[in-house]
Amino acid sequence: MSQSEKKVNPITLRSKSWIAKSLIQLMDKKPYSKITLKEISENADLTRQTLYRNFSTKEAILEYYVDGFYNDFIKIISAKSNITLYDLLITYFEYWYKNREFVKKLIDNNVYLTLLDLHLKYINSMATNKKFEKLTFISNNKYFNNFSAGGLWFALKRWIEDGTEKTPEEMTNIILNFYQTKALNLRNIMSEFKNI
Repeated sequence: MSQSEKKVNPITLRSKSWIAKSLIQLMDKKPYSKITLKEISENADLTRQTLYRNFSTKEAILEYYVDGFYNDFIKIISAKSNITLYDLLITYFEYWYKNREFVKKLIDNNVYLTLLDLHLKYINSMATNKKFEKLTFISNNKYFNNFSAGGLWFALKRWIEDGTEKTPEEMTNIILNFYQTKALNLRNIMSEFKNI
């Protein structure tokens, strides 16, 4: 649920929640591609008119549901003080570990791309938040944020596909080691360039 929805009628919020949960329940029974809006409204015990008043597509329902995960994650990470890149990454991997069954459902139904769009949305929103300005993983540069979102997206996807064999801490260290190695290599390249 986004910030703007806090002002929305409680009945609307309840309907949206029921519709989103209905879609997720149906995804347990059949492939996402085979689910219709009619089935979603019937499963939620709501009229199609109510569904269409809140969502125009099945994708919009899924995005709404996934958006709730990201809002939850941002609340968790925002509650921490003096956030480091380690804090951000360990919280990220611990959070998605707890929700790995849902992420697996997205992968299995070939709708995991929904996470990439929201990764980018939230990384960009974090870039404008003073609390996160010292994190090297987030920038006001849109290309850097696209790179970061894509890297995290693929790392999360591979981790889930591998059955989360590595712990959240191991995943955090893999990402941190990547950034540390790249930073050292960049310093070496820059110093070599200056010597030319």
